[in-house]
Amino acid sequence: MRTRSRIAIIFAGAFVLIAARQAATAMARYKFGVNETTSLPNWAFIVDHENRRPRRGDIVEFLAPPNRYYPKDAPFIKHVYGAPGDLVTRQGREYYVNGRDVGYAKPRSQAGYPTTLGPVGLIPADHYFVGTPMKDSFDSRYGEIGWIPRARIVGVAASIL
Repeated sequence: MRTRSRIAIIFAGAFVLIAARQAATAMARYKFGVNETTSLPNWAFIVDHENRRPRRGDIVEFLAPPNRYYPKDAPFIKHVYGAPGDLVTRQGREYYVNGRDVGYAKPRSQAGYPTTLGPVGLIPADHYFVGTPMKDSFDSRYGEIGWIPRARIVGVAASIL
């Protein structure tokens, strides 16, 4: 009986070590992300930090470029509307990606500051056009955000709440 108990303890210990290692690996790869604005219908996300190559339609967390509205490297969560090689056009202040309407760029921010228009043309390699359906979303329609380079992408996200 003693030998069986020792074997059971050894197996249980090995199982706990393996489970702890798997949990640590998952915790390093996946992080909890929060959208603090009303720009998306969900506010809680799991972000895969190893997946930094989003596709059109994915949700991503990225670090905002320096701008006067948010602190340096503020985390944003947005949809990828355009990927490298896609065509961004604008008619007046209305933006289109590959001919699909993705939103209007307001002339003033919610705080009343004038905004600048974001870039148009072919999205360069390793850059993305991001946005949300919300009219007040601060996204690639504005020069202060523009196209997001892959280096600023934290990871692909999945909404959970």
